[in-house]
Amino acid sequence: MTDIALSFRDADGAMRADLTRCLDFMNGTPFFKRYKTETWDALQQSGASSILDVACGVGFDVIELARRIPGANVYGLDPSQGFLELARERAQGLANARFVGGDSRRLPFGDGCFDAVRIDRSLQHIGGPDDALREMVRVTRRGGKIVVAEPDWGTFFVYNGNFETGATIAGFWEKSFANPYIGREAGVLLQRCGVENIGCRTHALAVRSGEAADIIFDLQRVMDNCVAAGALTEAEAKIWREATQAACRSGAFLACLNIMLWDGSVR
Repeated sequence: MTDIALSFRDADGAMRADLTRCLDFMNGTPFFKRYKTETWDALQQSGASSILDVACGVGFDVIELARRIPGANVYGLDPSQGFLELARERAQGLANARFVGGDSRRLPFGDGCFDAVRIDRSLQHIGGPDDALREMVRVTRRGGKIVVAEPDWGTFFVYNGNFETGATIAGFWEKSFANPYIGREAGVLLQRCGVENIGCRTHALAVRSGEAADIIFDLQRVMDNCVAAGALTEAEAKIWREATQAACRSGAFLACLNIMLWDGSVR
């Protein structure tokens, strides 16, 4: 059994098209644009500077930063060659947007060579998130900025009037993430890695469209996986689907998640 969350650990696998669709959908929504803008502002960069986006995916943030700060050199790193090919294609004409293949836990850059480094919703998928954060700190100059935005899947719920089945689905989905609670843990990890003056803000995502929730949270596939694993019966899944359709029609459907935005300076 697989789903969107599990597949991000190998983005060049069979579900790459689904992953790209998910990322593109989220990047186009007002909520994600709004909190992403806050992460860009938190980098506190303007003019000539060097910025790194770790686990950059299809390159959305690199491209936007390169456009916002034309004097900066903005690098995106990702292990997925498929994502990088798409990112380079989308960044054509932006000479200050550059993409590099590599592992976030072993960054192919020298010590202190960036003014600011960010990671966005990727530590949740990475085995050894503390290693990735140490590497981010290593390649950032003293006084440079570190920005981390990660969900806390312990805050996730999906509601259609059926509490018990919704909790089962949310709990099953949570298990697909390597680090489901990284949103709340990131501050402590940053402190251990040598980051100071750490700030934290919470962004609450509320999704009221069943179609949008299915893309962002992969609900249909997760529910099918619940049935395959014996966490739900076929009858319970059918009842939940029907309740979801009714809740969507009445405006009562709701799926919520907190995304934590952390930022600080390298000592």
